[in-house]
Amino acid sequence: MGESEVDIIYQVLKSSVDRQGKSLRELLQQIFTTQGWPLDDHQRMASIHTQLTLDNRFICLGQGNWGLREWTQAKVVRRNLAYGAHNPPFHRRSLQNEIEGEEKELANKFDNTVKEGEDEWEED
Repeated sequence: MGESEVDIIYQVLKSSVDRQGKSLRELLQQIFTTQGWPLDDHQRMASIHTQLTLDNRFICLGQGNWGLREWTQAKVVRRNLAYGAHNPPFHRRSLQNEIEGEEKELANKFDNTVKEGEDEWEED
């Protein structure tokens, strides 16, 4: 059994030197010509397009152009976390301090609420 259509597309794109991708039409024509299939087999075209979409090796580059996902892999950026003038150390408040701070903020926010022992309604 030979290579699948998406494996052929992978090989075509992998051999592309410029890494610019190719249009779906160009890829389909190349496969159909290689396999000797009629260029008007729309059902097969749709099937190949679906396989291409579902295969994680490929990425749509826009405007009908397809490329390999490995071409667009983000580079890992390492940061220097050494402390210096531009990068002061980060200190996290303790959870207890954080809770106490939030309680104080809430107490200040609702300072005008009814105090314990006070009547809620004033009598005339």
